[in-house]
Amino acid sequence: MRLRTLGRLSVEGMTFRREKVLLLLAYLCIEGSQTRRRLAELFWPDAANPMNSLAQHLVHLRSLPGALIEDGPRVASGMVCDACTMRTAIREGRHADAVAEYDGAYLDGLTVPLGPDLEEWLYETREALAREVRGALIVLATQAAAHGHATQAADLAARALTLVGAPPADELELPRLWHLLSLTGHPLAAQVEREARDLGLALHTAPTPPATPFVGREEQLHILTHLAPGHVAWITGHAGMGKTALIEALARTGGWTVLHGQGGSLYRTLEPLTPDRLMSSGHASALRNPRLRIALDVWEAVDDASRQLIEDTARERRGAALVIASRLHPAFDVDVHLQLDVLTSDDLQAHPGLHERTEGHPTLVAAALRGQPLDVRQGARVRALPAPVRDTYLILAIQTTPDLRATRRATGMSADSFALTLSHLTQEGLTAEGGHVYAAAAARDLLEQVPVHAKLLHLKLARALSGPVAWPHYEAARDLWEDMDEDGAARAAGVCAARLQRRGFPGQAVALLDTFADRADLAVQYSWALIGVGRYAEALKRLDALSPLERQSVSTLVARATALVRMGRMNEAVQLAQQISGSGADAARAMGVLAQAANMREDWNETRRYSQIAAELWQLENEDEEQLNALALVAKANVRLGAEPVAAFRQVLERSQGLPSARGLALVNYAQVLIDRGQADLCDSVMEEAIVELTTAGNWLGLAIALGNLGVRRHLQGRLLEAAEHYREALRYLKGTGDIRHMGLALSNLSEIEGDLSAFEDTLQMLTRAGQHELVAQIRRNAVSLGGSAASVIHS
Repeated sequence: MRLRTLGRLSVEGMTFRREKVLLLLAYLCIEGSQTRRRLAELFWPDAANPMNSLAQHLVHLRSLPGALIEDGPRVASGMVCDACTMRTAIREGRHADAVAEYDGAYLDGLTVPLGPDLEEWLYETREALAREVRGALIVLATQAAAHGHATQAADLAARALTLVGAPPADELELPRLWHLLSLTGHPLAAQVEREARDLGLALHTAPTPPATPFVGREEQLHILTHLAPGHVAWITGHAGMGKTALIEALARTGGWTVLHGQGGSLYRTLEPLTPDRLMSSGHASALRNPRLRIALDVWEAVDDASRQLIEDTARERRGAALVIASRLHPAFDVDVHLQLDVLTSDDLQAHPGLHERTEGHPTLVAAALRGQPLDVRQGARVRALPAPVRDTYLILAIQTTPDLRATRRATGMSADSFALTLSHLTQEGLTAEGGHVYAAAAARDLLEQVPVHAKLLHLKLARALSGPVAWPHYEAARDLWEDMDEDGAARAAGVCAARLQRRGFPGQAVALLDTFADRADLAVQYSWALIGVGRYAEALKRLDALSPLERQSVSTLVARATALVRMGRMNEAVQLAQQISGSGADAARAMGVLAQAANMREDWNETRRYSQIAAELWQLENEDEEQLNALALVAKANVRLGAEPVAAFRQVLERSQGLPSARGLALVNYAQVLIDRGQADLCDSVMEEAIVELTTAGNWLGLAIALGNLGVRRHLQGRLLEAAEHYREALRYLKGTGDIRHMGLALSNLSEIEGDLSAFEDTLQMLTRAGQHELVAQIRRNAVSLGGSAASVIHS
């Protein structure tokens, strides 16, 4: 149950008409535990037996659950009361909740006669509660004003001024109310101004509301607005971090005198405080006024005389509350030191997507809120930089993760010059410590406006980088390559392509290496990429174009052997693979070729033997994923030799935890042997887990294989609509990979479901032209042996 006292006197949820009983209850709620004697004398001062009158009223209170708590001579109330709830909200800083609770003057409309002491208590409590609500309204109004919401601030101030039950505003409240009402020229501002001037109160000109809202900095604003007289707060931050905006927001809350650092004549900065420009005593007197609140922006620009006087006065810790903003750290001991950085996503949660666009950089946030393109806002600042500093900034911006050593080499700076340049960019608020560029996308948009210069910067950076990170910059600067850049670009492209292949994107590797198709030093790697997408005939053709000496290299032999075994030309592949010895990666691949040939012959002992050797060789190379792929084939061979699938695959599945690509491919093979061993009921969950792992890994080729095999599973179950959807999804992941083998498999199975025999034959012809004779033969065998169903599965 809840007692309502604001605007009315009642108990929510029930009809209780004994007004004096409720008045007694209201008194206990707001004043707390009381002696019976005190209550009797206050409420019934003229009664013949006040204690008896109290006892009769307490009888009625006992009928209200939780209304009365009795402890010998003392009584209290345990009922929830709206006035108490409101006061709690104010104490906890929940001003909006407190204002929402206030529904009118305390105990308004009370008709029961009151004794003089009780009546005095009622009016004092009514005014006290109303004053608290007025204070909450003023707090809300100042918060709105600080953030640039002038209309909302004025409306809240008007509510505070005309609050029902509140006494007239006093000399502390009037200047603040006038300030808030003046932001929009509210009609009540003139009334408040007259009252304030009648009392001799000084009114400062209200600042102009900003063009855009001020967002974030709630904690800092709260600290500054509650700064005690004589205390000093110092705001530090690089350029663009919002120091001035915070000072302006503070000024909009009312009662602050804002000064701006200025050089030149004596006490130039302090001139607004007193007309005695050249008299230090006048300025010192103003600074020692405890009723004054001063906010000073740009400390480093303050004239020497003003600076010395401010420092001397601040050290005394008596007088005005003082807030100083500077790029520099405090010049003397302060009570509060606020260091501004970029705004957090929580600060900007009211503006979805704004943090992602600006990274919380205050300057960019303000520009975005004004609807100004970020590259325009940054462009003016960047163009004002000296050319070497500007190029350093832009080179940092075009990198996802800035490499400071490479950036220094690209700029041609000495270590000293580069360090000073980085410090300058940080001080200007354009980069964070470590070279990270705020909202780098906006900077890159700016760079696109000067495309030739952008290419030159990309080229300088590419020459300074190495490995896969260099390639995107070489690619962006392709039009400016000199002869010396061809080799560096080729090396970078080769490393990048190798990484793409390891991640399961052979199609992207092929597209990248197409640029260097005629380079002999990339021929083997290009062939591996072609093998990865199933273009085995093209891979062989590329290898055949090498010189006789190059064709005899170990790396060429193993690539050729791999292409041949994938095409079903097992004898030729085995002959080449057997020529390769040693213990490196090429030897491991050669063992893989022998294992694959044995697998195609269904010689499971040989499959297991060669796969195990390959796994051991990959272990020596510290290639965990390649080793696990080989162990998956060992597990498959063990199942074919009689082992239970669960036991055979246990080790490889345990070891592949945390390696989603290898685990996903192992699960694909595991699911297939479960089907082959008549344990198809376990297959579906395994295949679904494989899809999750391969999706996590971003291995689109492996994912396409998994989806295609799941489609085959549904196909053979007769669930053709589901099968067709899985085939189509597999094709979506294969799009752009150039993997003819897997694409042909999915297309042939899909066309068989759709009854499109022409498309089926066209697909087989495409596979034949690509040299996929073994796969075409497999599909045709399935079509015959399964009574017309060509559904074929690929083991990863």
